[in-house]
Amino acid sequence: MGSVAREPLPRRLKSLSRITNETKIQVSLSLDGGALAAFEPSSHFSDDQAASSSASADQNLAIPLPTRRHATQITPTQQIAIDTGIGFLDHMLHALAKHAGWSLAIRAHGDLYIDDHHTTEDVFLALGSAFSAALGARTSLVRFGRGDAPLDEALSWAVIDLSNRPFSVVDFGFRREKVGDLSTEMLSHGLQSWSQAAGVNLHVKCVYGENDHHRAESAFKALAVAVRTASERRVEGVVGSGDVVSTKGVL
Repeated sequence: MGSVAREPLPRRLKSLSRITNETKIQVSLSLDGGALAAFEPSSHFSDDQAASSSASADQNLAIPLPTRRHATQITPTQQIAIDTGIGFLDHMLHALAKHAGWSLAIRAHGDLYIDDHHTTEDVFLALGSAFSAALGARTSLVRFGRGDAPLDEALSWAVIDLSNRPFSVVDFGFRREKVGDLSTEMLSHGLQSWSQAAGVNLHVKCVYGENDHHRAESAFKALAVAVRTASERRVEGVVGSGDVVSTKGVL
């Protein structure tokens, strides 16, 4: 008797905006890669949309591509286009999206004339909110994930629980005040903010490393591996499919 083909699982997508007096952030996220949904209409980004519409049309994208392409990577299975105004932050978010298997677009107008705090914090809060919304009811999930990732001399691990009970312990062990234009303290604070908005229990540690760029990037790649594992869905016929994976019955 032939096997019965399963219907493909629906992709988990969310597009949202976070607009404050300090920052204007837009996020489009797909936890399962593929084509992204369009950004929400916004008067705060009308010039950006006009500037990049032709490039997006050429590649059949629903999102406008940023003028700066240092964190843009369009492949048949992933669409990544990030421009927060802070280059090293873009680099870390690019690594996170790539290795988590996400498609991700982020654009931001922030008060960088003050410092990098509000922009970094609000980007992570918006991304966390999009992640939680894309997960939906949190059924059929593997729920727990661990990732380990080296980068040259640096080694990091990350453990995540999609528990809907936010808590975070983050230890990069940085030695410098900044990497590029980003304050290193903002990477720790950013992941703490993401954990709160995403509703996850998150532990990240760089075990060792001489170079702070390598420390940060190995940690974000470890986080990506952990997130990808925890976000996987148990398909029909597998124990846990359709279930909330908790003895409480809720997450």
